[in-house]
Amino acid sequence: MFSTLRFPSLFVCFLIFIAWMHYKKRKATKQQEKESKEFWQREEEANHTRKKDISHLPLFTPDSSRIPWEYTQNETIRHYLDKLRRCMDKPMMDLSEYTNTDLKLAYGIGNFQTLSEYDETYQTFIQNLSALANAYFEVGDLTRAREVSRLCIDYDPINRVAYLTLANTYKKEGNSHGLADLKQEIIQSPLPRKESLLREIDH
Repeated sequence: MFSTLRFPSLFVCFLIFIAWMHYKKRKATKQQEKESKEFWQREEEANHTRKKDISHLPLFTPDSSRIPWEYTQNETIRHYLDKLRRCMDKPMMDLSEYTNTDLKLAYGIGNFQTLSEYDETYQTFIQNLSALANAYFEVGDLTRAREVSRLCIDYDPINRVAYLTLANTYKKEGNSHGLADLKQEIIQSPLPRKESLLREIDH
């Protein structure tokens, strides 16, 4: 009798579970549809936003005196220095906080291509700067590796590559105080997934 009574209870629980799953699926689908509709509405508005004045926007101007331009025979270092020179000949702007839609809404569709190029040049500059720091570390030039890593972090406080290079440089130099300060800096930084970076540094 016990098993006879138990079977309907389990069946009812199963039906309730199926109904709940169906409800959650429908709710998620409706939410996705709502978000998609809102996105395309904003995108449509953005694509019709008139061109606005962007002359007041501040361009990113790196301090060239903090980049070691001295001649070197290392091809990798020369490659990254050349990349940096090319970036610095162009206007740069950090627009990473904007989505494409946000950018068009803020400054107009007519400025989108120009601003996208400014941002792309900035991102290329930062990537090559962090790569340069790592290249100096690889050839054992710890002073320049430290200086360029620090410069990169000053410009881009969420650059994981620069943090790792600087941490490895401190380890190689035996600078435990510098490494401890860097870890504290990472904790207080806006860097995403900082816990995984700290674990990587420790290991």
